Amino acid sequence: MSEAPVPGPREKVVQRLQEMKIVLDPEIPYQLEKVFPKITGWGSNAEVKRRGKLIRLVEPVLAKMLLPDEEVWYVAKGVQYSLAENYFMGALWAAMMNQTVFVFTNARLLMMRSNSRGKPTEMFWMIYYSEIAHFKSTWTGVLSLKLSDKKTLKFTNFPSLDRKSMPPLFQAALDDYRAHGLTPMASQSKENLCCHCFQVVAKGDYLCNHCGTEYWTPKQLALRSLLFPSWGDICMRHYVMAFIELLGYLISWGIAVAGLVSPNPAEGWFTVAFIFLFEHPIDAIMTYFVASKGLSHRRDAAPDFVAVEAVNPDSASGDDDRDTAAQGSQHADNFR
Repeated sequence: MSEAPVPGPREKVVQRLQEMKIVLDPEIPYQLEKVFPKITGWGSNAEVKRRGKLIRLVEPVLAKMLLPDEEVWYVAKGVQYSLAENYFMGALWAAMMNQTVFVFTNARLLMMRSNSRGKPTEMFWMIYYSEIAHFKSTWTGVLSLKLSDKKTLKFTNFPSLDRKSMPPLFQAALDDYRAHGLTPMASQSKENLCCHCFQVVAKGDYLCNHCGTEYWTPKQLALRSLLFPSWGDICMRHYVMAFIELLGYLISWGIAVAGLVSPNPAEGWFTVAFIFLFEHPIDAIMTYFVASKGLSHRRDAAPDFVAVEAVNPDSASGDDDRDTAAQGSQHADNFR
């Protein structure tokens, strides 16, 4: 009697997911043995359940983002760390606004802003592995991502398993890039992606040439916050943060009015000066800083919008866009 075949790594993960009744989108190509690195041992049930829940939240967007032949290697969620934001906004609010999902694929690193559960919001990025100069986990639990354009991104709150698993994945992807001699063109290391069609919106552009979606510029948002604190956050759909800012702003004016009608109005005038010379500028600066991280949706395409490629198929811009998309698809095919 022949022995039953020993299941491979992927088959073991499939069996584990079936046992836990975790169903993933069959249209999304996962390398399951990489996506679920821990399926046995102490704590494996909670780990598989946690990762499966995160993936299910990301899948509706991920299905639209992936290129042909692009495979998902890993999905994890952390918090982008900024000392300035922690200082001026407070660690709690900065953490709420900087929840970030990482998706490693065989072609690139996808990043998306999310809520605290991991559901994506309207801010997305892409980084080719060739644009990452350094990717490591420090002893303090911080993931440091140094890019070719000299920018450094730091992330915290990744579980220990993710901190250990992601750097080797990056190194494997980078080795593949080097083996194939791949150096995709990019307008900046961390490319902004349109929240509707998920095509690259080049550095300095705030209109998607593919679908016509329009975005706020950081200057437009900062000026609104300078005129009226919380206005910029409302435009960026940071409604909770905008409400807190507005509440604090109204309290400041309440204190100012109470001082102005008191026997000693000097205190009231001091508060008014504080509001205009400190609160307004600080809110504008922080709004500009946050808005500069990505694209903030302003409005959908105008009814008469026509894609750049359709207007002039031979234009340099159109050629570059098609070349970039073709390159990405080819990279994904090369790494299968």
